[in-house]
Amino acid sequence: MTKKKKKESTEPQSKLQSKYQDTKEYLEEVKGELKKVTWPTRKETLSTAVAVLALVIIVSIYLGVADFIFSRLVAFILP
Repeated sequence: MTKKKKKESTEPQSKLQSKYQDTKEYLEEVKGELKKVTWPTRKETLSTAVAVLALVIIVSIYLGVADFIFSRLVAFILP
């Protein structure tokens, strides 16, 4: 991350101007960093989304079956 030197002025800046400059500098740095990001391809995004969806379905079925079994067991033990 490259830091830019702030321009030194002879006039003191108001708090609002200072906040504006800080925000502007921050957003410029964010823009620069986002250009460095390697974004996933459409194919990679779809394949990982399908994998997550499949895992969610499998875990939800497992938890549903476990809940059903334990609720029947508790109902059997406690009439």
